[in-house]
Amino acid sequence: MTLLQPFSALLLCLSLMMATSSLTTDKPEEKMYSCPIIQCSAPAVNGLPGRDGRDGPKGEKGDPGEGLRGLHGLPGKAGPQGIKGEVGPQGEKGQKGERGIVVTDDLQQQINALEAKIRVLEDDLSRYKKALSLKDVVNVGKKMFVSTGKKDNFEKGKSLCAKAGSVLASPRNEAENTALKDLLNPSSQAYIGISDAQTEGTFMYLSGEPLTYSNWKPGEPNNHKNEDCAVMEDSGKWNDLDCSNSNIFIICEI
Repeated sequence: MTLLQPFSALLLCLSLMMATSSLTTDKPEEKMYSCPIIQCSAPAVNGLPGRDGRDGPKGEKGDPGEGLRGLHGLPGKAGPQGIKGEVGPQGEKGQKGERGIVVTDDLQQQINALEAKIRVLEDDLSRYKKALSLKDVVNVGKKMFVSTGKKDNFEKGKSLCAKAGSVLASPRNEAENTALKDLLNPSSQAYIGISDAQTEGTFMYLSGEPLTYSNWKPGEPNNHKNEDCAVMEDSGKWNDLDCSNSNIFIICEI
């Protein structure tokens, strides 16, 4: 601060006082007002900054900025599986579908074709039965004995029946034994599909099964002269015989 600053302030105060006095002499009828003397002094020096005030209330959320939106972050790990929810309400019943015409027609066509084949087979079977009735054929239960009308040895007889998809006749009960006997002419014999060639004295079926029925003549089988095969005589009784004998009728069973 210079020395002229307090002097200038003093002059300013005196000028104000003189102006006030001249106003009062020009108008004597008006009341006079006093003006306090202004104390003139040097200007004050600014104090130190005060402490910060308390934080005001939180303002409202501002508008989003104008910057570009960031990229999506990587997906997080899958959380644990939640509890199974309750079954929802049953939906409305759907509309009735169209009738399956194509499938039904195809199935009916297949049935008709099968029925036609069955009729053909029945007709063929009927003709075969009529033809067999004119030959030496006997039915007994589910088995059928068919005479070939030929005589031969045991091995050739087996081969002849095998070619026809059958085996040598082997009765397994009294009814079958009687049916086979009915095919024999008086004083004739037919091979039976049994043999003891594997175990001497023990006759078995050609399949290897033990016999479940037999009708041997008294004293037979005696294995006379290595007789490993068996025949049925016209009486229905069985007798063991040499397998090489070719004067024996061949009868097959189906």
